[in-house]
Amino acid sequence: MNCLLARFLQGGTWAACVLIGAGLIFDANTLTAGVALFILLPVLRVALMLAMFAWQRNYLYVTIAATVLAVIAAGCVIGIRVGPLAG
Repeated sequence: MNCLLARFLQGGTWAACVLIGAGLIFDANTLTAGVALFILLPVLRVALMLAMFAWQRNYLYVTIAATVLAVIAAGCVIGIRVGPLAG
């Protein structure tokens, strides 16, 4: 499991670096996509860990990972509704 997570994060990091590098050369949208990928990588890691723990039937860690994802989702919703971009 650790090797899979390591490869996933390494591939995501390389993809984000390539997008940021291309964004510096071409346009701001590509740069923004690279930064967004860097922000999404930890969330995707927790989601992948949730799936792996569920596959292993380790329900304690499934509950912990689901709680972490719920806290992240709640933070995003609160940030959108209360933050500077709230309408």
